[in-house]
Amino acid sequence: MADIPAQVHDLRTALPAGWTQTGLSAPQSDGVNLYRTPTAAQTILTFDAPAETYMQYRYQLYSPAQKVSGRVSLNGQLLDTFAFPVGRFQNREVSGFTRVGTNTLTVDLSCGSSACVLPTVQQYWTQVSLVPVRTPVMAVGLGVERWWLDAPGSLLSVTGTGTLRYDNVNFLRYLTGQQLRLSWPAGTRVIDASLQIAADQPFRATFLADGTVIKQIRGDALSTAAPTLSLVSRPGTTALTVKVDCLSTPALPCARMYFARVSAVPPAMAAPPGLSQLAVGGAVLLLLLTLLVLLLRLPARRAA
Repeated sequence: MADIPAQVHDLRTALPAGWTQTGLSAPQSDGVNLYRTPTAAQTILTFDAPAETYMQYRYQLYSPAQKVSGRVSLNGQLLDTFAFPVGRFQNREVSGFTRVGTNTLTVDLSCGSSACVLPTVQQYWTQVSLVPVRTPVMAVGLGVERWWLDAPGSLLSVTGTGTLRYDNVNFLRYLTGQQLRLSWPAGTRVIDASLQIAADQPFRATFLADGTVIKQIRGDALSTAAPTLSLVSRPGTTALTVKVDCLSTPALPCARMYFARVSAVPPAMAAPPGLSQLAVGGAVLLLLLTLLVLLLRLPARRAA
């Protein structure tokens, strides 16, 4: 597995240069841990990103008397809504892709039908990780591209998994059921597909191309299932399905997916020529033949 470096910012004590934050107090201590107290029902964190980046926001809200809900948005897009239980410490991880330039992360607090008693709410373990990401498309040969799932603007889609996460080494997605489905735009000719399935127990991974079993692999906590599946002989394939059976404890989630990508010929290049293209080609050929006939009929010049 590739090690993807990250910039990790602990916001409990200070902010990085150029970052701003409103709606939270200065750092305080309960004698053991540092925390901040909300001073408004909305907290706003503003920071710059020089490129599109994966952002992971970790935070913890503690309220001794009320159940507090946090709605986290990045640049106006809702990422997560979670209700923190009364009197319990619980961490929450939220993620999304930044844009180039200024980004705004907001956390809106609510306490049901009553107003939150903000002085009693405490926010612990506030951390932002910024992780470089691949470009979604990379040329790898004449007319062939490599498409990555875990990139902003990816041409691939997945169902049957949770949101993209970062484990301080790699990107991953937990399966939410017993199978996932990786798909691509109609008309794409996929040459091969690859992904990695891992679990902390014995498992069996079955790979299907449009419902037809093409491979089955067993793994365990020490060995993953990471095939590169050729689809050259299946040019009409529109999706890859992976069914995962965990053989020890089937409770979900029991498996996770890494490194999903395909090698593909884009639809514009994979499609056969249309009638207009054939017509133009025929006209050009007819013109060349006409010129050749005219040249052959020209009388040869006599030498002086």
